[in-house]
Amino acid sequence: MTFAYTYRSSDGQRHTAEIEAESRDAAFAKVRSELGIKPIRVTAVGGQGQDTRDTHDTHDRRRTSVLGVLGVLVVLALLVFGAWWWLRHAKDNAPYHVMTPQGPVTYMVATPLERQMIPGSRERIEQAVAQERDPPVFAHAAERWLARYAEPGRKIEGLKIEDLGLKGEEGLARTRSSASERPSPGDFEAALREPIRIASTDFTEVVDLKRIVAGMKREMKAYLAGGGTVDGYLAELEKRQRLELSYRERAEQKLEELLAARPEAAPSQVGGRAGARPSQSGGSSPDGRSATGQDHLKAAYAYWLKANAQLQAMGIYPLALPDALRAYQMGLDIEE
Repeated sequence: MTFAYTYRSSDGQRHTAEIEAESRDAAFAKVRSELGIKPIRVTAVGGQGQDTRDTHDTHDRRRTSVLGVLGVLVVLALLVFGAWWWLRHAKDNAPYHVMTPQGPVTYMVATPLERQMIPGSRERIEQAVAQERDPPVFAHAAERWLARYAEPGRKIEGLKIEDLGLKGEEGLARTRSSASERPSPGDFEAALREPIRIASTDFTEVVDLKRIVAGMKREMKAYLAGGGTVDGYLAELEKRQRLELSYRERAEQKLEELLAARPEAAPSQVGGRAGARPSQSGGSSPDGRSATGQDHLKAAYAYWLKANAQLQAMGIYPLALPDALRAYQMGLDIEE
């Protein structure tokens, strides 16, 4: 049988020629193998079998065309999604201004900050945590609950370190009691969907508090994304706070013991009058305090410095300076 085959030359021109073969498949294979030509089509001469045979090149072009269309559609879909996401979240994260009787106030999204001791006025910090401000520092009750745990080792009403090792029915009862006082899991999930905003009128202490709570919300999101629950996160948070609080209370108790062991200050008996210089045997100091009492103050002050250095290294709120040690510290400053 005679078959006509069409092919394209290197200069892009179409050409047609004929070849003898038993079938179209044989003609196609013969043109490819013997002549080294990739035919565009192969047809029988004389009108027999007018169907055409697409070459591999034609299939490749069609496949490339389909993939190209799909690629364009994917890119367009990504652009549309990106534009939608930006329009939705850019509005939430963008600063905005509010006119108040006191003047314009700017609000911007709080950047997260790790839990840590907040420097500054303790009164302002406690007022912010207790929401003693109008308008309140936090919009959600769940955020106000998290603010209680913002500072590591901070004392929280109703949170006792004795509950740390409780198990069984007693531990379960304490957990239920604590859970009944806090917002519901739905309240926390709703709070996670909204950012915390900082006002230009916020004190530095309030700014730090808001940033820490924003960091805790980010931590909670990661906990939930890992398969945890709101109750599970809050239980871990309370356990962590109890551990931190136990470290601080042990240090505080040790400092109180050192101060309690200090002998009472007594007037000097040497020379028969107060303020006399001590004898060579060393019974008292010039101001009438015994040398032994001074040694106890020195030891207590050294422990206070060491304990606070350890607590601050752990990010835990440090011990306050007792009045007895404050006077001792002032004496050191004068001597220096």
